[in-house]
Amino acid sequence: MRITVDGLTFSPYDTKLIRGCAECKKQYSIRDYFELSEHHFYTPVNYKNGCERKCLECWLGVTEQMDPPQEKKRSVDIEVSVPDKHEHWYDRTIYCEIDQADLSAAYSEYLHQGCHLAILPLSRLITDRSIFLPRGVMIYPVGRLDLKHLKLEKRQLDRVASSQISASGVRLGHLGNYPLLVIPLKFSWEQMRLGDHEAHMDMIVKVSELVDGLCYDFINYLGCRLEHLASETKPALPGQLASKSMMSAAVLVKSDAMDSVLLAGAAFSQINTKGLGLDLRQPEWDQFPKDGEVGKIATHALSLYSQMLQTQSATSKFVQALSLIEFLAFPDECVTYKKVKTVVSRYMVEGLAERKRILDRFECLTGKKDEITGEEIGFRTRIVHIGARLEQLVKTRSERQELFAELDGYIRTMIDHMIEHSHLSSADYEVVKSNM
Repeated sequence: MRITVDGLTFSPYDTKLIRGCAECKKQYSIRDYFELSEHHFYTPVNYKNGCERKCLECWLGVTEQMDPPQEKKRSVDIEVSVPDKHEHWYDRTIYCEIDQADLSAAYSEYLHQGCHLAILPLSRLITDRSIFLPRGVMIYPVGRLDLKHLKLEKRQLDRVASSQISASGVRLGHLGNYPLLVIPLKFSWEQMRLGDHEAHMDMIVKVSELVDGLCYDFINYLGCRLEHLASETKPALPGQLASKSMMSAAVLVKSDAMDSVLLAGAAFSQINTKGLGLDLRQPEWDQFPKDGEVGKIATHALSLYSQMLQTQSATSKFVQALSLIEFLAFPDECVTYKKVKTVVSRYMVEGLAERKRILDRFECLTGKKDEITGEEIGFRTRIVHIGARLEQLVKTRSERQELFAELDGYIRTMIDHMIEHSHLSSADYEVVKSNM
């Protein structure tokens, strides 16, 4: 039931969401005040302007008539992690069972270890086959994984949390319209049961971030390019739903009984809308970063690259790109761009003349001064310290396209080199860099 007040429409999720008053700290829901009964003559005037921050009593200034606020129930923090051992993934003797989404067979070793399964819908991603990924992750095309076979247990959750999930409007059947990602996880089922809605939304974000680190950041890197506009191929965050505005969902499957619960709500604040997303094909496993110290640096760089793809502003994206280049050149310390450009030039070219060209170009991108007037004309200095926008410095669209293609070239050359040497320690990699 949607409630409309003074032209402002509240969804069932908005009205049932349990909020904390910014003044008295009391828990309340908008529904308490906007669903009228015979005891009300009219709705509170202008309460729509503050209903998301304050309870009605504080908005009206009548808090002295209230009972002392009850102490808010402490939210349960649900710890989520990835299992340590993956040597058994995957068993080629049951390839067909894994490919056809037989979860009991595919994840028998993980379930035997006490792991649970999380199933996330994937928006803005298309695949017509099962995608096998490292560390127990599978992506199934639309309709391959039939969620109807799962035993959905609504009673396992707190009554208020269950009500808020129901108010989100997300149902298990909606997830059948998306490719689904399955990942084994370690967490306390009891903690999850005791958690409130806020804890459940936090859990969805944690699981989504774990998926990013394991595979999705690399998938973004393979399928997207740095552009001055928003990426047309970047998938949504794991767990986001396209059909339900700003909503996200996850199905959690219990290891011993294969019982499941649906978590749903507003866990994320934005979603990409430009383009159709990514057409995913099976990536080669040896393309993923290894577990050496250099591999960890490369993995973090891939995370920064994914975050940069989500940035809408070309100006902000330019600054992020230079920061990522700085990190790749010196992962363990903060240095001047004079040192950064020297390292970048080693990655890009071998001849001294070509290196000089890269060094001069990087000075223009960062902190160059006009030789006659002394005016700051470097792009980064103009943006960060003087407040210019990139569109003011690079006038035409084609020039901006060329600029971001250039930055993408620097970044990819460095990341690809790190992935190639991702099995090395940092010290050994420094030796490789010094010999370039």
